[in-house]
Amino acid sequence: MKYRTGTLFNQKHAVLFKLSTSQTCPLCPQVDSALHILSGCQHTQISNMITKSQNLSCRMILKAISKTGSLESCIVSKDIGSNERTTMQNLQIPETAESRNVPNWLFQPRFPDKDRFTSSRSDFVMITPIAAKTQKQQTNVGGWVLRSGREKLRETGSTPAAPPATSRATNPRQHRPKDVNKTRRDIHLVEIKYCEDTRPQNQLNVAKEQHKDLCNILQVASVTLHIILLGVGGTIYNTHTLKPFKGLSLDFQRVKKLASKLHVHSVNFAAKLVHTRRALSSTVINSHQESVSGQSCNPPDPH
Repeated sequence: MKYRTGTLFNQKHAVLFKLSTSQTCPLCPQVDSALHILSGCQHTQISNMITKSQNLSCRMILKAISKTGSLESCIVSKDIGSNERTTMQNLQIPETAESRNVPNWLFQPRFPDKDRFTSSRSDFVMITPIAAKTQKQQTNVGGWVLRSGREKLRETGSTPAAPPATSRATNPRQHRPKDVNKTRRDIHLVEIKYCEDTRPQNQLNVAKEQHKDLCNILQVASVTLHIILLGVGGTIYNTHTLKPFKGLSLDFQRVKKLASKLHVHSVNFAAKLVHTRRALSSTVINSHQESVSGQSCNPPDPH
C-alpha cells in the first residue's frame, strides 16, 4: 500500500525531510526510490531475492501452461531457475527443455555457437506446428513477426491475425518439436518481466528490443513474442498480463486463478524485500556510526 501511495520511505524522502544529504541507496551506488527497493537494488542479498521472486513467477506461469495438456511437450528451453527448484514445484519439464539456451537447430546452418550462446534468452521457448488450415502469413516488419495473443502488432498499427497454433485441434503432443518442418514451425518466446505499476510501457519496450535480434535470426516459419508484465506492487494488467495468458491457450478459469496467485506472490515478496532492506540498512548505518564514533574518540597521531 505504501508503494502504491508513494509513501514507501527511501532516500528521496530522507533528503526531503532533511534526514540525509544523499539520494544514493544505502546498500548500492544507485539512486534510491521505491521502485529501486522492489526491483533494482544491486546489493547481493536483495538482488538474489528479486531474481528468486521472478523465477518463481515464471515457474508458476509455466506450470499453468503445462497443465493445459497440449503444450508441455512443446517446451524446448527454459531460463527459470535451477532444475531442483522446478522439481520442488512439481513442474515436469521434457528432457529436450533442460537447456537454458535456444537449441542450435533453430538457427541458420553454420550459425556460430558463440553468437548463439550470447544471444538473448527468453524465460522459456515453445514450438508448435502451424495447422495447415490456419497457416499464418509471413509479414516482414523489420525482419521479424511479433504477435501478442490474437493480434499482430505492427509499426503502423494492429490488425487481427490467426490465433496461435496451440489449440487442442493441433494436438502438439503428437509432434516432437525438433521433428516439425522448419516451414511449419511456430516458435513462441515467452518473456516475463516485472515493471513499475503505473508505467508498464517502459519494460514492454525493453522486452521488444531485447529479443529483436533473436527473432531476426531464428530459422522458423513465424515467431510469436509473448510479453507478460507484472507490477512490482502486485498489479495485474488486462492488456499486458491477462491477454498474453489467453494467447497461450489458458482458459478463463485458469487465467483468473493464475492472476490471483501472481498478485498474492508479488505483494508478499514486496513486503519481504522492504523488511530485508530495512534490516540491512540499519546494519550499514549502525556500522558507519560506530566507525565515525571510533575515529573521533581515537584521532590519528599527527606525528
